[in-house]
Amino acid sequence: MPYLKTDLRARDIMSVDLVCVSPSATIRDLARIFEDHEISGAPVVDQEGRVIGVVTKTDLIRRCSEGTSDIPPAYLFEVLSEQDEDEETSEVIPEPLICVEDFMTEDPLMVSPEVPAAAVARMMYEKRIHRVIVVDGERFPIGMITSLDLLGAFPN
Repeated sequence: MPYLKTDLRARDIMSVDLVCVSPSATIRDLARIFEDHEISGAPVVDQEGRVIGVVTKTDLIRRCSEGTSDIPPAYLFEVLSEQDEDEETSEVIPEPLICVEDFMTEDPLMVSPEVPAAAVARMMYEKRIHRVIVVDGERFPIGMITSLDLLGAFPN
């Protein structure tokens, strides 16, 4: 019967093609990044490049559906839907001042590249999350492990 290799480490299953975002990125910037790179989440890094948070499509959708005290939810969806239209044919909608830092998850789950993959899977299950950021000793991102990366660790 096939089984999961128990000697796999985070470094063995992580994706290394990271797309990181700035905490000052706008909701429109974030939506564009997710679409352009075909990703559903990204580490948020400070000016020095250290991880300070994580943001996902779920966070973005939740933020847009909640709106703010002075901006109705429908307005945020309009801002996002207008992003790909030809500027000459569309009405310019001013973007609300909502940045990634307003709705990112601070202090996300981070692991070193040497953590066993089984331990990463256990942490993700227990915390009910779908991604873990792999960092070096100074919190610089070097990879990310998603639920799909873990499933890919199973033999064919």
